[in-house]
Amino acid sequence: MILDAWKDFSAGSRLQGYGLAETSVPRTDEESVRGCRRLCEQNLCREYGTTWACPPGVGPADACVKEIKRYSRAALITKRFEGIDTGDDDLTMKLGKDMQDACRRFANFLRRRGFEVFPMADVGCGFCAACTYPGGPCRFPAQMVASRGGYGIIMDRYLSENGMPFAFEKGAATFYGIILYNPPRPPATGP
Repeated sequence: MILDAWKDFSAGSRLQGYGLAETSVPRTDEESVRGCRRLCEQNLCREYGTTWACPPGVGPADACVKEIKRYSRAALITKRFEGIDTGDDDLTMKLGKDMQDACRRFANFLRRRGFEVFPMADVGCGFCAACTYPGGPCRFPAQMVASRGGYGIIMDRYLSENGMPFAFEKGAATFYGIILYNPPRPPATGP
């Protein structure tokens, strides 16, 4: 079902080089959320405390774990880049935002088909030029792509659980987006 939706979505789109695989729903708990957030607090991506999609804006650890558990299925969007300077923070931020955009567009496509979805990727959301955090509510919650780290998803563990390799490489990087989803409900039948 999700693979068919991806095929329809990606036909003729700007998604050259992106792939999608069905995966398990990520395992997370309050301890993994707190561990990931300690890394987020280092603010290497410069997004911590600046958006509703990143900690602490995503909410308390228990609420994040509960949100993940609302979904019965997951899919992983990937794109690999070779011949890049992985130490170039501006480039990696741009590529991360490109992954977020792909997740957002696919999530919107799925919503139009009746799926309940929750997209996640690395770094802050980036949909708005300036986030309302913390002074006002998110203006476009349906367009938010949440930080997977803010929800305690440890990518090397998640990929290993799904039989996929993970490695840091010199001159290459793979970017990941996760789409949590519940399939459309079948139409109700009357008596």
